[in-house]
Amino acid sequence: MLTVNSLSGGKTSSYISANYPADIDVFALVCIDDHNAGRDLDKKLLQMANDRLQKYSSHWPEFVATSEDPIILKTIFDLEQHIGREITWLRGMGWEQMIRTKKAIPNMDKRFCTTIMKIIPIFQYLYLYHSLPVKMRIGYRWDEVERVDRFTDTIKYSTHCEYRPKSNTWIHRWKELIWRIGVFPLVDDHIIHYQIKQYWKDKNIQFPKDSNCLNCFWKDPQQLRKNFETNPPIMYWAAIQEELQGNTFKEKLSMLEIAELGIQLDFNFGTGSGCQAGFCTD
Repeated sequence: MLTVNSLSGGKTSSYISANYPADIDVFALVCIDDHNAGRDLDKKLLQMANDRLQKYSSHWPEFVATSEDPIILKTIFDLEQHIGREITWLRGMGWEQMIRTKKAIPNMDKRFCTTIMKIIPIFQYLYLYHSLPVKMRIGYRWDEVERVDRFTDTIKYSTHCEYRPKSNTWIHRWKELIWRIGVFPLVDDHIIHYQIKQYWKDKNIQFPKDSNCLNCFWKDPQQLRKNFETNPPIMYWAAIQEELQGNTFKEKLSMLEIAELGIQLDFNFGTGSGCQAGFCTD
């Protein structure tokens, strides 16, 4: 059974890739298909990322922007040099297509974004090119052991369509498959956040100060407000999507309202988000 390291670009999953070698290291990049959101992207990094995505994700649009901190691109390339193994780059449906398909903005009641933009691309890659199930190492630390109980090893996927002559319609047929066996080395070895921070302290790799999607509904409004300063093209893109769709990422505040908030100086910025899906962690 193949072992897979699932990378988010944060320090924790990167620690796993550096200390627990696997057969496959895979990174799914969350994409925005509006070039305005990628206004500040380094052109060389943009081309390098597209070259990597071309191998397994050429059926998706050209990569022009990400909702993650753009530093993540350099992080993954530098991490690859650090571990001495190739990292497989993937992407799935972009933000705009996902919002149109779901007719909704992801929020606390509709948590579909990680499944669509990270889990499904990784599943499809493994399904098409390797044997399932795989042993998948997930970046849950000993100080967040409760997340293990929420881990899922199955996925529902469409196997085929059937035609219904009476209604002149097609219907999808679905199957549930065990595609991964969760492995939690940091829990097993009692590794906590402090040890991970110490490991990367003297390594020449720059990690995003705020990990995962900068517009994520899990994030505190103060962190979102800070992200308007650090990456305005991404955050104003998110505000435009709210206006177009008619609902918001946060329950009580729109992105434009968050942009008007004052900065709380004693707030602990850069703590990432608490995504429950197992692919987003600092």
